[in-house]
Amino acid sequence: MQERLAQSLHNKVWLTLGMERQNYHVERPFSTTVVQPSQSPAPLAAGTRIVEVFNRPELNRQLLILGEPGAGKTTMMLELAEDLLRRAIADKTEPIPVLLNLSSWKNPQQSIFDWLLGELKEKYGIRKNLAQRWLEANQLLPLLDGLDEVAPQHQQACAVALNHWLKEFDPRSGVLICCRREEFEQGVRQPLSLYGAIYVQPLTIEQIEDYFTQFNLQNVWQTVQQDEALQEILTKPLFLSMFGLVQTQDKFSLSDWQSCSTSEDRIEYLLDTYWEATMSRTLITNPREKQQGIHSKTYSKKPVPTRQEIRRALVFTAKMLNRESSTELLIEKMQPTALSNLRQKWTYQLIYGLIGWLIGWLIIGLVIGLIIGLIGVSIIALIVGLFFWTIDKLNFPFLSVNFLIVGLIIWLIIGLIVGLVIWLIGRLEKIEPVEEIAISMSHEARREILGSLRKWLIIGLIIWLIIGLIGLLIFELLTWLIIGLVFWLIIGLIGLMIEGRKADIQTPMKPNQGIKNSVKNMIIANTIAFVISLFFKFTLQNLLANVVDFEVADVIVNIFVAMLMWLSFYQAGGNALSQHIALRLVLDWNRYAPLRYELLLNYCTERLLLQRVGGRYRFMHKFLQDHFARMDLNRWEEGRQQGITYFFKKR
Repeated sequence: MQERLAQSLHNKVWLTLGMERQNYHVERPFSTTVVQPSQSPAPLAAGTRIVEVFNRPELNRQLLILGEPGAGKTTMMLELAEDLLRRAIADKTEPIPVLLNLSSWKNPQQSIFDWLLGELKEKYGIRKNLAQRWLEANQLLPLLDGLDEVAPQHQQACAVALNHWLKEFDPRSGVLICCRREEFEQGVRQPLSLYGAIYVQPLTIEQIEDYFTQFNLQNVWQTVQQDEALQEILTKPLFLSMFGLVQTQDKFSLSDWQSCSTSEDRIEYLLDTYWEATMSRTLITNPREKQQGIHSKTYSKKPVPTRQEIRRALVFTAKMLNRESSTELLIEKMQPTALSNLRQKWTYQLIYGLIGWLIGWLIIGLVIGLIIGLIGVSIIALIVGLFFWTIDKLNFPFLSVNFLIVGLIIWLIIGLIVGLVIWLIGRLEKIEPVEEIAISMSHEARREILGSLRKWLIIGLIIWLIIGLIGLLIFELLTWLIIGLVFWLIIGLIGLMIEGRKADIQTPMKPNQGIKNSVKNMIIANTIAFVISLFFKFTLQNLLANVVDFEVADVIVNIFVAMLMWLSFYQAGGNALSQHIALRLVLDWNRYAPLRYELLLNYCTERLLLQRVGGRYRFMHKFLQDHFARMDLNRWEEGRQQGITYFFKKR
C-alpha cells in the first residue's frame, strides 16, 4: 500500500482534502433512527485527517467514503491503510488492514464473506480456512474500494450482500467502503449498514491557486482564471495533478480546450494531452547516463517501444481489465478470454495442442529410450532405440525400412493422442500457474484433493479408452486390461497428488512470477519423478512378471514411467507454461502485448501511466483505464490537435 500511495498522482498534490459528514447514506446497525437525506451535511474542520474520522468512537470504525470521480477517495483510503498498518505493527492486538476491490464480486448468489475468503487467498495467499479464522476473530480490517466498479446490474445486489454481511458478522475490527457518489445514489440506491459516511469535497479555488503557487506556475493560474469550466474540472485532485504535468511539458492549448463542446470532450482532451505529456517528459536527468545513451531505467540502452506500440498495448490492457471487471493486471493470470475473436482463439488452441503433442512425443520417446538404454543418451540414439524397441514388440524384420516407418508412425500417434487429450482437456480451462507445492491435510486441502481425484480418474478413464484402441491391436485382452488399469491409477493418483497440493505464493513480488515458479516446480517435480521411475524399473517390473510375461511387464513399466514423467510435467507447471506460451505468442503476433510484456509495463510506470506494486499493475486511475478502453484497438491515425501526434479512433 505504501508503494501505491507513493506512485499516486494525488500524492503529488500537496493539499489536504476537505470532508463533510453525510450520514443519510448509511443506516446505523441496531438503531431505529434513520438519518434523512433532508438533513444538512456537516463539514469537518479543515485539516482533519481520515484516520481521525475513522477512529471516532461513534463511528465504531465502520465508514463509507463517497466522492466524485478523481476526488481522491482511493488515495484517502490508502492513507488510512498506511496509518492502520503502522499501528498494527506497533500493537499486535490491532487488526491488519487488507485492501480489496469489490469490482471482482460478480456472482449475485455469492456472499460477501465467501468473496472475502476467495479474495484473501487470491491476492494475499491466505488459505481460506485461515482467512475465515482471522476474519471471525476480527484480526483483519477490510478496506473495500470500487463499489461503483461492480457491474451496474449487480450494484444493488452487492449492497444487499454487504448489508447482510455487516449485520450478520458485525466486523468489530472495522470496515471501510469507497464508492463514487453518483453511482451510489443511482445504482446502489439504498443505505449501507454502517455507522457513518463522509463526502470528499472538491478543491476550492483558493486551494487550486495555492497548488500553482507551490510549483511556481503563477502564469498558468492566470490562464486558468480565464475559463470557469477549466476551474471546475481542476477542483478534482486527479485532473489538477494531470494538468500540472501537462503544463510543465507545454502541451495544453486553451483555444483547443474551449473548442470542446461538452465536459466529456474536455476531459478526453485533458487525458489525451496527459498522454502526450507523459510520453514527452525526460526520464533520465543524470548527464552521465545521458552521455552513455541511457534514456530509460527499464530499457537502458535498448530501443524503447514506439508510441503506437505502447498505446496499442495499453488499449488492449484496458479492454482486458474492463472485460474482467478488474483494475489490476497480473501477467501470469492473463487468460485466453483476453483474445477478442474466434480466429485468435483457434490459433491459441492450435499452438497449445501442438506444444502438448511435441512434449508428449518427446517425453514418451526419450524416457523409454533412457530406460531401455539401447544406444546411449543422445537424442538420435534414443529415437533409434525407440524404433528398435517398437519393432521388437511388433516382430517386424530387423533393420527393414518398414519397421522404421511403423515405429515412427506409432510414436507419432501416441504423441498426437497426448497432444489431443491435452487440447481437449485444457482448451477451455483457466491458466493456473503452479506457484508453490505445499503439503497440507487441512479440511480445505482434503476437499481439493478429493475433487482432483474425481477429475483425474475421469481423465485417466478417457485416456485408457483411447490407448485401448491401439492396445487391442497389439496385446491380448488381459494384457490390455492390466495396462489400462495401470494407466488409470497412475493418471488418477499422481495427478491428484500434485494438483491437490498446489498453493499460491503469498505476494507476487516480480512480474510473471507465477509462471517462473511453475517452471521451477516443473523441473523439480520431473527430477523427482525420474528418480522414482528408476525405483519402479526394478520393483514394479518384477511384481508384474508374476502375472504376465516378462516382456509384457517391461512394456507396462516403460509406459508407467513415461506417463509418470508426462504427468509430472503436465501437473507441476508444464500445462500452465504451455498455455501461457501459446497465449503470449498469439498476443505478440497480433501486436497486443510483446513477448517482454513486463518491460513495456514497467516502462509505462516510468511514464506515469501505470502503477506497479510487486508483480501487479494498474492504471494511474480508473479514469485513465476507461479512457484507453474506449479506443479502437485496431486503428489509429494522425491527430490534428496540438500536442497529439497519434490517437486511436474512438468507437
